[in-house]
Amino acid sequence: MAVSMTVRLRAGRYDAAYPKDRMEWPPHPARLFCALVASAEHDPTAPGFEADSEALRWLEAAGAPLVLAAAVERVTASVRAGFVVTNATDSKAGSTVWPGRTNRESRRVGALPPDDRVVFVWPRASAPDGVLWRLSRLARRVPYVGRSTSSAQVEVLDEVLECGPSQVTYRPVKIGTEGSVGVRVPYPGYLDALRDAYAQGHRAWEMSEEMSYTCRPADEKAEPLAEAGPYVELLVWPAARGQVPVGGDALLTVAELLRRAAISRIKDPVPAQASGHGADDRPHLAFLPLLDVGHPHADGHLLGVGVAVPRDLEPDDRLAILRGLLGDGGEDPIRELRGGAAPRIRLGDPALPPQVWGLRPDRWTSRNGARRWVTTTPVMLDRYPGRRDPAELVAESLVTARFPEPSSVTVLEGPLPRGAVTRPRRGTIPAGRDRRPLLHCRVEFPVPVRGPVIAGALRYLGCGLFIPEASRADR
Repeated sequence: MAVSMTVRLRAGRYDAAYPKDRMEWPPHPARLFCALVASAEHDPTAPGFEADSEALRWLEAAGAPLVLAAAVERVTASVRAGFVVTNATDSKAGSTVWPGRTNRESRRVGALPPDDRVVFVWPRASAPDGVLWRLSRLARRVPYVGRSTSSAQVEVLDEVLECGPSQVTYRPVKIGTEGSVGVRVPYPGYLDALRDAYAQGHRAWEMSEEMSYTCRPADEKAEPLAEAGPYVELLVWPAARGQVPVGGDALLTVAELLRRAAISRIKDPVPAQASGHGADDRPHLAFLPLLDVGHPHADGHLLGVGVAVPRDLEPDDRLAILRGLLGDGGEDPIRELRGGAAPRIRLGDPALPPQVWGLRPDRWTSRNGARRWVTTTPVMLDRYPGRRDPAELVAESLVTARFPEPSSVTVLEGPLPRGAVTRPRRGTIPAGRDRRPLLHCRVEFPVPVRGPVIAGALRYLGCGLFIPEASRADR
C-alpha cells in the first residue's frame, strides 16, 4: 500500500519562488502540506479538529516523498513585474492615483511546465482508512498550491503512480550530492510549528526544513527509501550552561530522573506507553541521555536529554504526553531533573534552536535514513547468550524493538565513536533488573533506517543508543 497526491495546475502554471528571486522547481512537498493545513479545521472546539490534526501529523511523519514532475530544463520561468501601491505615506509620493501613497516595483517568479500534473508519492506509507479519508477531504478543499494565483486541484490515492511521458522522479539524496537542489519538506512537529508561527505572526517559510533532491530518468533503478522506525519524533532539551558537566557513565541515573519528571507531570491515567506498564508489546517512550560523542574532541559528557515519542500512540495519549513534557501550549516544559542523591540537572528551553550538532534531533535520527549504525552506549542483551552468538541476540533485539532485521551485526571489543560510554557507572542499573552482558556493536540494515535506533533490555533508559556511523558529526 502507498499514498500518492496528485496536484493538477488548473492554469498550467505554478506560482512560487525559492529563493524569492528564483523559480521553484520541483514544487516543494512543504507547499502541499501547508495547503492542506490551510484547509483543515482551525478551531480546537470544532468537531473535525482532532481528526484533521491526526491526519496531518501522520503525513508529516511519513517521510520525504518522491516528486514526479517535469524535468527542470523543460520548465520555463515566468516573471511578472509591475508597480504596486504600498501603505507607506510620503508628501512627495509617486502614486498618481492615491495621493500621498508610495509605490514600489513588485516581481513575481513562477514556472510554466509542459505538464500540468505534479505527483507526490510516499511508496512505503500505509495510511489507516480514517487518515486516508481525512486527507482526501482536506485535498478536496485546497484551492491553490504555492501562491493564490496558482490554482490547483488535489487528489489523494492509495497507490503508487508512475511518471508521465514528460516527467522525471525527484528523490531525496545525501547533502552535497552533485546536481542536487534544496527542497523544503514536512517533518515531525511541522503542523504545530506552522500553527505557532501563524499565532505569532511569523511566516510559514521560517518554519521550513530542507532536504537535498535530485532527479533521475523514469526507468532508472531507485535507491531504497528510508524505513521509518518505531519513533515519530525526538524531543530534545539542552543541559543548561553554567553547571558541572555530568559524565556519560551516569546515563541510567539521568534517564531515570527524566522518566520520573515526565511521569509526574502527565495527568492520570498515565498512558501505558509512557509508564511502561501494560504496553509490553508496543514501543514505550524512550528517555535518552544525549552525550557528546563522535567527533575528534568528544569527551562523552551530557549535552542534554531527549524523549523519543512512539509512532503508534493514540491521539489522546499523545496529547496527554506532550502536555506533560512541554506544558499546555508548549510554554511550560520540564526545566530540571532531580531526586535522591543525584545532583540537580537544569535544562534549557527545548523550543530554542540547538547550539551544537549533538543536540539536533537529526544527529540521532538521520533525516535521510542510514544503513550503518554504531553504539554510543552499550547494549544490554535481552537474555544470556549461552552457546548462541551475541550478534544474533542483538539482531533479535532490534526486530523486537520494531526495526528491520539487520543484514549484519558486528560485536566490537569496545566503544567505537570517540566519547562513547564503555559501560554505565557501577550501582546505577535499576534495582530488580537482571545483570546481563553489555556490549558495543555495529549494525547494517538492508535499507536506510530513520532513528533513534535503540536496542536491548535497557533501551528505554538510553542504554543501547546508536548513531549513524557515517555522520556529519565526523566532520
